[in-house]
Amino acid sequence: MSMISVIDGRLFKSGIQAWSNLIPDRTHQSAHPREYTHLRAFLFAIEEINNSSDILPNVTLGYHIYDSCGHENKVIKDVLQILSGHTVTAPNYSCMENDAVVGFIGDLQSGTTLPMAQLLSLYGYTQISYGAREPLLSDKKLYPKFFRTVPSDKIQYSAFVKLLERFQWNWVGIITSDDDSGRRELQELVKLFTSHQICIEFTILVSLNIWNYLPPALQTSSTDVIIICGSYSMTYIKFLYHVAHVLKNKTLILPSSWSLAIELIIDSERDVPANCSLVFSASGYNITRKKFFNIFKISGRPSDALLEDIWMTTIHCFSGNTLKDTLIPLVDRNPYRHCSDDEIPDININFVKDTTPYQVYMGVNIMAQALHKVNIFLNENRKLNISKMYGYKSRLTQYIKEERTFFNENGDWITPLDILNWVRFKEISRTPVGTFDASSPEDKQLYINPQIIKWRHELIPKGRCSEPCLPGARKVLREGYLICCYDCVPCPEGEFSNYFDTENCQRCPEDEWPNDGKNKCVKRDYEFLSYETDVVTLVFSIISILLFFKTVFIIGIFILFWKSPIVRANNRNLSFILLTSLMFSLLCVFLFIGRPVDITCMLRQIFFGIFFTVAVSSVLAKTIIVCIAFKATRPDSSWRKCVGVKLPYSVVLVCSSLQILNAVIWLSLSPPYQELNLDYPGKIIIQCNEGSVLAFYLMLGYMGFLAAVSFVLAFMVRTLPDIYNEAKYITFSMLVFCSVWIGAIPAYLSSTGKHMVTVEIFAILASGGGNLICMFLPKCYNILINPELNSKGHLFQKSVM
Repeated sequence: MSMISVIDGRLFKSGIQAWSNLIPDRTHQSAHPREYTHLRAFLFAIEEINNSSDILPNVTLGYHIYDSCGHENKVIKDVLQILSGHTVTAPNYSCMENDAVVGFIGDLQSGTTLPMAQLLSLYGYTQISYGAREPLLSDKKLYPKFFRTVPSDKIQYSAFVKLLERFQWNWVGIITSDDDSGRRELQELVKLFTSHQICIEFTILVSLNIWNYLPPALQTSSTDVIIICGSYSMTYIKFLYHVAHVLKNKTLILPSSWSLAIELIIDSERDVPANCSLVFSASGYNITRKKFFNIFKISGRPSDALLEDIWMTTIHCFSGNTLKDTLIPLVDRNPYRHCSDDEIPDININFVKDTTPYQVYMGVNIMAQALHKVNIFLNENRKLNISKMYGYKSRLTQYIKEERTFFNENGDWITPLDILNWVRFKEISRTPVGTFDASSPEDKQLYINPQIIKWRHELIPKGRCSEPCLPGARKVLREGYLICCYDCVPCPEGEFSNYFDTENCQRCPEDEWPNDGKNKCVKRDYEFLSYETDVVTLVFSIISILLFFKTVFIIGIFILFWKSPIVRANNRNLSFILLTSLMFSLLCVFLFIGRPVDITCMLRQIFFGIFFTVAVSSVLAKTIIVCIAFKATRPDSSWRKCVGVKLPYSVVLVCSSLQILNAVIWLSLSPPYQELNLDYPGKIIIQCNEGSVLAFYLMLGYMGFLAAVSFVLAFMVRTLPDIYNEAKYITFSMLVFCSVWIGAIPAYLSSTGKHMVTVEIFAILASGGGNLICMFLPKCYNILINPELNSKGHLFQKSVM
């Protein structure tokens, strides 16, 4: 007869129940209905398999049931007792001659399951636990024959992280039990939380010594979110009730191993610590067959001593058993009475939220299915002369591993975790609000519906040391604090952030700039001196055209009065060269307006420099002619050799050639080009890079030198007697020219973008217009308004006088 042996944690021993009912304000021992359902699920599964002709036909499945009492030493003793036989405990020896133990179901708690698994792995026995969640048991090198019908706590830890991240909680407290299991869980949580930048404000280890003590760290804590983990115990429950007045403003998050701890919300006379908490619970199915629940009824099992204990402590009636009627009232500390048969109701024990009976039931069935396959294999291979005991031990684990529908490669149960919202107001409710499925893709593992969660004070708990940094800001850690405590500062200029709680801001692409909120990049505005957006371009255009037509008008007057004394006395050819160069200089303004391109960048400075140099050279030639003319009035003067037609043209040609040479070299070596200036916030300045700064300033300096020479010479001869002496006009025109450019150059250097261009256009128009007005307006006035001054008679009259 094949046998399954089960060690059922904290159940029953020798027919006398010894389980604490876990009511926080009591210390007595009495029967606990929930653990009774676990036992009945095991027996129900055995009975169902033995009555089935499809599984293990012609084989009766037997069992042993031992109570580990939640103690490691007791569980080791019980395992050795089962392996040795009922009489003695002898390691490596069995007193059983016929019956053979093939597998173990149990235990409920990790603390007793670990030593049990260590011992059974040495002897090669397969074990299926229905409650141990310790991640260490997933190590197949240490526990190759261990399986469990509950998920590992490692999945629970990942669920914690996902839940905290979902509500943006990164500042939590942890309360755990002061034992090996609690410390291991704390260590794993600290490691996992740290890797996800979740900070732990405090940790409290609950032991028998501090259950009635209020830790200062809990009392002064700022977080509203507390993780509960570690071993479930009466001491732990008492501690949570002792600090319930502090926890009433906190939200607890409980693991699936605590999903049956409804003691935390059932007390109606005082604050309950777990009100409005979130609790993980292993998904499963209750054994809903009517036959299974009927066996819990007193009327259906009159000889069940354990069920009798349960109804005695439930309705407080004597049973007729003298020993029980004496001991149980003493332990229960409640008044008992004699009840008639009519007063004893049927108690239908059905813990709807408890999936442990299903986990027990599935553990037995999975092992039975594997045994069935082993039997088939042994019957088909009788010729191999395989020992039945060896066949069971070697093949049982292999067949269970093949049940990939239930177990993963580590032997852990594959099932989602439900998330329940425990609430106690007028009544107790445990409402499903979400699920966690570790087998789903990373971004779809957690589903939760925050709208249906009941929070304390109707507000989502505060689980942060600092408020989240909004997009457009970044985190700056506070000195001496954990990484979850920080200040938020705006992103630096030119950088943005579009996520919450970012540590570093990012730079926008070159053609973009952060918006005012610095939470996204927008296209930069292009800036240049535009016809469409800048009114000043219209003003410059009008002035340039007016001065152009004025120049044309003056040329027309000079042509019309070509042979008049005023026109002839001022070297009319030089005047035409000067007027023409000024006219083209004024038109250069239009090369500076509009979007710069490479060709306009090259032409505008070159044309402006050459035409203005020709104009200033013409003025210089005029000045030199005036000076020489007065020096050569005496017959014996050596200056008379310089008087001639070629001199002024030579001056203009030589002076202009030097500027043209500079322009050719400039264009050949480093010509101007279009440039996008990205150094200014929110805009791209489209400007001309002059290429060679040296060539540009040589051009301006050379023009300034010519103008200065002209000014000095004209100033020297301004008082010489001559009716048509234009030295005064040249002096004023050069004074205006030099003044404009001396003021414009500093303004030009201190300006950027279109403002720099505006300054240069203003200087061109002001200096060109000044020359035009100072030199030619008086002459035109005399020609048109005072024609008597433009006659030979007036000239001779002045000469005679």
